[in-house]
Amino acid sequence: MKILLSLAFAASVIALVQASPTAPALVAEPQAAEEATLAGRVKIKGEIPKRRKISTNADPKCAAMHPGDLFTDDFVIDAAGNVQYALIYVKEGLDDQKFTAPKTPVVVEQKGCRFEPHVLGIMVGQELMFRNMDDLMHIVHVVPRANREFGFSQAKRGEERPKVFNAKEVIRLFCDVHPWMVAWIHVFDHPLYTVTGPDGKYKLKGLPPGKYTIEAWHDGYKAVTQEIEVKAKDSKTLNFELTDRQEFKP
Repeated sequence: MKILLSLAFAASVIALVQASPTAPALVAEPQAAEEATLAGRVKIKGEIPKRRKISTNADPKCAAMHPGDLFTDDFVIDAAGNVQYALIYVKEGLDDQKFTAPKTPVVVEQKGCRFEPHVLGIMVGQELMFRNMDDLMHIVHVVPRANREFGFSQAKRGEERPKVFNAKEVIRLFCDVHPWMVAWIHVFDHPLYTVTGPDGKYKLKGLPPGKYTIEAWHDGYKAVTQEIEVKAKDSKTLNFELTDRQEFKP
């Protein structure tokens, strides 16, 4: 009798293992498997503009952080013409697709009397965390058109304050205490954007198959767009050249 019960129990365990849902978990979701990737580089064509030297004498604490020279972040371009802080994003082609804002906040820091990063993207409804990393006071300020204006001080190192934007637009971020501190916030209704690194390179992941208009934006140059079609699992190269100097005004 005991032998029969043991055999029955063993058969039950085998059946449960065979019916376990863990095996299908190894299969990627169909939507993720269909996504395409764009990669490339943004360069300047023509004369490379020089970064402007910033005078920090008005605030001795800022000056003390920079024994050498401090420069503006509008033209961070290497000798080969590779552009940092160009924003690459899907301008057209997503139609009525809906996307959920990430729960992870985007962080912008006041560090060394500068905003880091100089250019950032964020989704409508996503939290933007302002963090002061300096032992002095900054006054964060934005004057949007489609969102609500706000300004507040952050006087202590490590102090944080979150904000959320409810509409798409490009917003100039500045500090009321240190006029050279400027950054750009791009608020999107989708997550398909990225910013170039010091070598001018970018990678834009997660594109559903389709035809798109991709734009390269820079605060000191006229934006450049290109049309591209991607299919499932494509990995394509799309490079951009910025040619016309044009200060961006929101």
